[in-house]
Amino acid sequence: MLKAVRSSVHPITQKNMFTNTEKITRPNNSTVHRTRHKVISVENLTPETFVVRIEKNDFRFEPGQYVVFRIPELKQGREYSIYSGANETYLDFLVREIPEGSFSRYLRHIKTGEIVELEGPKGFFILDEQAKQGAPLLFVATGTGISPFHSFVKSFPDLNYNVLHGVHFDDEAYGRKSFIQGNFTLCTSRVDKGDYFGRVTYFLKEHPVARDTICYLCGNSEMIEEVAGILENYGIPPENIRTEVFF
Repeated sequence: MLKAVRSSVHPITQKNMFTNTEKITRPNNSTVHRTRHKVISVENLTPETFVVRIEKNDFRFEPGQYVVFRIPELKQGREYSIYSGANETYLDFLVREIPEGSFSRYLRHIKTGEIVELEGPKGFFILDEQAKQGAPLLFVATGTGISPFHSFVKSFPDLNYNVLHGVHFDDEAYGRKSFIQGNFTLCTSRVDKGDYFGRVTYFLKEHPVARDTICYLCGNSEMIEEVAGILENYGIPPENIRTEVFF
């Protein structure tokens, strides 16, 4: 997941020489904790997309949260949702390489054993108790926006969910095997090789959603705006439409 990056100005750094944690005091006296992790592997999924796996150490998070991913050598950071489950012994990040993006290009070729830094976890795109206890859920994603939903089902395999994943091509069905196959609909817009030929918005206009469904939307802003409107027309209250923008 790639989001806007919050920049900082001249932070004061305090390093603990005996742990993998760093405490940073910003000019407004707020603190940010960074943790250091070794890279385990990079797995290519498509020519543009890959998974970076790093050591988890003692890092804890709620499924659906994201981190600021930093490379010390680049002195840059980018925000990515955590792709792995909360109980797994490693951290995975689903990344799409952007041609003009030096950060994603660096990650594509990062070596095993290199050190990366994480700030976080951050964000509130998480499951509430009602969702965890059997409420009907609809997850709608485009592209790498599938990341938080992959983390949801890896962490809570008994969720009552359906997934709509909108992509261009059928080989972009990232992590499909982790989802219950009968509950996963791949919507492909460039080739007729998925479960549905067309955008997720077209699918939803043809397949009504029950009013008691809690809906999570993750992807580009245009999709989110259009899908939210469709769901509201089906009578789903705004508080049951939860969104996270990827760009």
